[in-house]
Amino acid sequence: MSYLVLARRYRPQSFKEVIGQNHVIRTLTNAFKNQKLSHALLFSGIKGTGKTTVARIIAKALNCQNLIDNYEPCNECSNCLEISKGIFVDVIEIDAASNRGIDQIRELIENLKFAPAKGKVKVYIIDEAHMLTREASNALLKSLEEPPSHVYFILATTEPNKLLPTILSRCQRYDFKRLEHPLIVKYLKEVCEKENYQIEEEALELIAKEAQGSLRDALSLLDQAMAYGTKTKEDVISAFGWHETILVEEIASILLEKNLKKALEVAQRVYEQGIDLIYLMEKLTEFFRELLVMKAFPKESKIGFHTPGIRDLVLENELEDILLIFQSLVRDLEILRKSSYPQLQFELALLRICEYGKLIPLKDLIEKLDQVTVNHFSFSISASSTQEPLEMKEKSWENFVEEIKKESLPLYGLIGNLPKPEIKTEEIFLKISSSLNIIDSPYYKLLKEKIESYFNKPLRVEIEEKKKLTLEEVKERPEVKTVLKTLSAKIAYIQPLKE
Repeated sequence: MSYLVLARRYRPQSFKEVIGQNHVIRTLTNAFKNQKLSHALLFSGIKGTGKTTVARIIAKALNCQNLIDNYEPCNECSNCLEISKGIFVDVIEIDAASNRGIDQIRELIENLKFAPAKGKVKVYIIDEAHMLTREASNALLKSLEEPPSHVYFILATTEPNKLLPTILSRCQRYDFKRLEHPLIVKYLKEVCEKENYQIEEEALELIAKEAQGSLRDALSLLDQAMAYGTKTKEDVISAFGWHETILVEEIASILLEKNLKKALEVAQRVYEQGIDLIYLMEKLTEFFRELLVMKAFPKESKIGFHTPGIRDLVLENELEDILLIFQSLVRDLEILRKSSYPQLQFELALLRICEYGKLIPLKDLIEKLDQVTVNHFSFSISASSTQEPLEMKEKSWENFVEEIKKESLPLYGLIGNLPKPEIKTEEIFLKISSSLNIIDSPYYKLLKEKIESYFNKPLRVEIEEKKKLTLEEVKERPEVKTVLKTLSAKIAYIQPLKE
């Protein structure tokens, strides 16, 4: 029994049948119409997006005996049929993964000088071109830049960044993009109709999602699903063992609830079941990306959930909370891939996110800090006002400072370092710390005269030896207690100031 898989049976045979790569097809067809096709092409993109398929269509168009509209192969002449079967002598497909050495490339170069045996031109399709060795790539440079008029090169690769810059500069590059999710679902429905196979659209959406933009992968999964006899979304999950979908939603619910106990239980269950932790973390990260989009654009989201209540949890959480979880998962996924202890790292990732529930939102923190500042400021003013004698309000220290600011900036700078003095009936008493060294200042004498002249009282200065506070005294200070109470915080460490 010879069965041709769907990915090969429904492989496009002409430019018009290629889907999802309109930008590439339009450029190539215009090049054929205007007879300006480059002799060296580079196709890059992820697996299963049509690179080799389009290369074969180009080979057919170059050798077709009955070309339609100057660009479309007829698929009826002997050349087209032989190319479709892979037996055409003048279309040489080379797997660079297994023919990557300089000897193979040297043999290829030797054969370039021979004219086509049957077709109009010779086409060399080099798949996985990034696997060529550096020496082989360098040997190919001259032929790639100036090949004989009857030779065309088409290089296909999934990793163009690994190609030499000298190779890239000699080719016209075409980037094949991932196919959009709705486009894959639509194509799968058309294939099912042609195969007379009944299957729910939700099942096709799940297959398309798993394909991640690769049409070949989607057709391969559909082939397997049809062999299993799946009809519904649940059948697909059962057939492929994709129970991680339900598990991912369960873990997501736990993380949104910030339930530490359940997080530990599910981590242990995952470990006992032997589930691939990296794959599970990838799916969890992708799922939270979808939740983030759903939260940001609730009207446009069409996500379906297996776990009841998860939609309500998403609505209850703020966008910032979901973004924080998503950022944490992206970071932990990279760490998990490199970790020697994946189980412990996976548990740590879940527990860290559950602890986020204890964090105070930034806007609330700012409000509390503002409240502390206002309260402390009002306390300071009231305390100072009680100490100042009522009869001295007309000549206050604040007014004196303002006058000095207008008269002399050096004196104003010196006053800025001083504490507010005690204005008594018979004198002005100023108590300063020994660390200020104000007595040694050249402006001290002038400042003393200004103070005595303004208040008509002598100035008495007392220098206080600086006393170092103990850690317990710092903790007992009223402003420290106020901050700790307002922010519901604890003192982790006190850094002494350097002298």
